[in-house]
Amino acid sequence: MSTATSTTIKNSPKTLLTIEIISTVFSLVYTLAYIQGQSWCFLFGGLGALGFVLLCWIKRIYAESALQFFYVLFAIYGYLSAQDEWLILHHSLEQSLPFVLAGAAGTALLGFILKRFSDAASPFLDAFTTIYSLVATWLMVSFIHENWLYWIIINAVSAVLYYRRTLYFGALLFLIYFFLAIYGYFNV
Repeated sequence: MSTATSTTIKNSPKTLLTIEIISTVFSLVYTLAYIQGQSWCFLFGGLGALGFVLLCWIKRIYAESALQFFYVLFAIYGYLSAQDEWLILHHSLEQSLPFVLAGAAGTALLGFILKRFSDAASPFLDAFTTIYSLVATWLMVSFIHENWLYWIIINAVSAVLYYRRTLYFGALLFLIYFFLAIYGYFNV
């Protein structure tokens, strides 16, 4: 995206709000359809993520912007991996431990990099939501049921992060995701 285009969008609150609302709606459709086991959900997940790539970059949530780009790639992978009948797998606490530890190490490293080398608004929150979202997304597109536990925590933190950066519809989306993750864990 050119600097002129980015500046024009950045200086247009109405355009930002429109992108945020559309991205929020697409992301909600994705999650609701995922809970129902609909493979077409990944199309909406990818489109919603594209809008958030731009919004997060403009709001200086850089790692989250990169994460949203990875969501586009994960959406493609998820669509290609989905079967007509989704087979949900379970991880024990022992199987989950490497994911938790890798997420903690990745969060510390990325948080340090963002704090030291960027003007990121909330470097460690940004790093936490980004790294653990990658972990949770991998578990999600691998149809591991415990992905919902990660999302419960990630969505609560993301709601705060987005609210702080005045992305109010994004914050609302993550608050809704928080409750959907609880529902997903107990009902899917």
